[in-house]
Amino acid sequence: MHPPLSITLKVASLIATLSLSLIIGCSYKIPFYDDNTIKSKRSITLNIVSRLHIPSDDGQQGIATDGKFIFVQNSQQLFKYNRDGELLISGPKLKLHHGGITYYKDKIYVAVSGCEAGGSNEHFAHVYDAQSLKFIKKYDISAHFSVCAGGITYHRDRFYVAESFFDNNHKDRIIEFDRSFRHIKDHEIDFKSPFGIQGLEYIPKKRSFQVHSHTEIFYYINDRFENESLISGKASFELQDLALLNNQTIIINNRDAQTIEFVKIK
Repeated sequence: MHPPLSITLKVASLIATLSLSLIIGCSYKIPFYDDNTIKSKRSITLNIVSRLHIPSDDGQQGIATDGKFIFVQNSQQLFKYNRDGELLISGPKLKLHHGGITYYKDKIYVAVSGCEAGGSNEHFAHVYDAQSLKFIKKYDISAHFSVCAGGITYHRDRFYVAESFFDNNHKDRIIEFDRSFRHIKDHEIDFKSPFGIQGLEYIPKKRSFQVHSHTEIFYYINDRFENESLISGKASFELQDLALLNNQTIIINNRDAQTIEFVKIK
């Protein structure tokens, strides 16, 4: 006797789900992703309009811009390019893992961590001069992170730094600081990004933050981090950090292709 068709389809679906495995740029294997963690009103996609090839010897982690220059962070070193992709300056190579970056008032702010899968007690916000890429200072934010400080952005007199986990069992966490990185508030989002948050940026046209995971999954959520405002989407490549180039365009690191993707804001 053959089993009912509905049971056969369910078993086939389960096998396909358990077979899924993704690899991120730093060679850690991503746990199985549970689509049930996505709670959205509708799905969104990225509208890529152009790209710029930026060779990297250690993986593109963060990206930022002042509208004129593009700053790209690999895991330990910061680089400054013009809009044509010409490398202008290479910053000092420092220890610890450097992740997301953001631009604010002639400075580049970088999320820095020990970034170990088993946990780390070293988490900082490094500050670099945007003209010379010289290291200026660092803020200790270790009390607010357990694994890895991932994405970072600035919005309305606040810095926001996101946790980047090495699993998909934690709800997303974004920590709000003032301009001196004094703690304001923790925001927990009812969403489990694979490996935690890799990048985030406030998009004025959307009146929302755009939040990237380590894989193709991303979402929008309003600046009050209300879960009912969350709208999810999926890109065609594994995402990294992003930055607002202007009111119509964002730029995204495509680490695997070693390109910067220019994306039109719909």
